[in-house]
Amino acid sequence: MERKTGVIKNICWIGVAADALWALALVWPQLYGILTGRPLLQADLTLRLSMGVGASLMAGWAILLAWVAKNPIERRAVMLFTALPVIAGLLAVSIIGIVNGAAANVWIVFKCAFLGIAMLWGYHTAANIAKERPNEITA
Repeated sequence: MERKTGVIKNICWIGVAADALWALALVWPQLYGILTGRPLLQADLTLRLSMGVGASLMAGWAILLAWVAKNPIERRAVMLFTALPVIAGLLAVSIIGIVNGAAANVWIVFKCAFLGIAMLWGYHTAANIAKERPNEITA
């Protein structure tokens, strides 16, 4: 059981790292361009402001997942919310990008799929641990 809890914590920290990277990429359009295969991305003020909103949300979600990693069994619902709708939405946007010619986004689809499955597994496993120890853990 402790091993599974450790794996769940690691999943959360992987999510923290991914969200922190994307938060930085949304602040620096050059990094965003590199990650999305568009290194010559020209970001006007409107795009930079939109990217800033995304960066704020990514940074907030990274902090939220770090909070979950401290007590993943009790805070497991955040993993479910991370998978659905957050990662599912990012996955859909990446697929739309690929369909419309952004072939470099293929790696993002795999990243989203991995993180989504990992978060769902983490939530499911944490829920099972909580059922085994109902007096120790509150949902």
